[in-house]
Amino acid sequence: MEPHKNQLIRVSKQFAWVFLRLQRQIDRSLWPHEASVARIRLLAFLAEGPKRSTDIASFFGQAPRTVTQAIDALEIAGRICRVPVPGDRRAKHIEITDEGRALLAQAQPLYEQILKRTVGVLGTEELEAFSAMLAKVDAAVTLLENPDP
Repeated sequence: MEPHKNQLIRVSKQFAWVFLRLQRQIDRSLWPHEASVARIRLLAFLAEGPKRSTDIASFFGQAPRTVTQAIDALEIAGRICRVPVPGDRRAKHIEITDEGRALLAQAQPLYEQILKRTVGVLGTEELEAFSAMLAKVDAAVTLLENPDP
């Protein structure tokens, strides 16, 4: 293997593991509140406005069954509700409830505390450089997702 390829694989693995471990730490801090990173992401998405479950599955790249299970759990907890779609008696919109908004508000400081203790070890210039690097990689991922101009 060429040196750049070795470095590419090493750094990619390093990034993936750090990201996974960071998510685990956030999940641990949210667990006492009966929340997780996945649930908070879904609630934040719904805080932007009601969505159909198919829209949720498409946005997150999840199987419809996986999304249905997540919606069911959040509905049982009172964090979201299903609302009929006018003019389509079979369809339902998924909406965040006041309890869901309260959970988002409660989760934000926990999330920020972990970020401060982890990513916050980087200085201002390091954060700017890291952000620029992530933007470059993000643009490359976008090209993979949308290969046709």
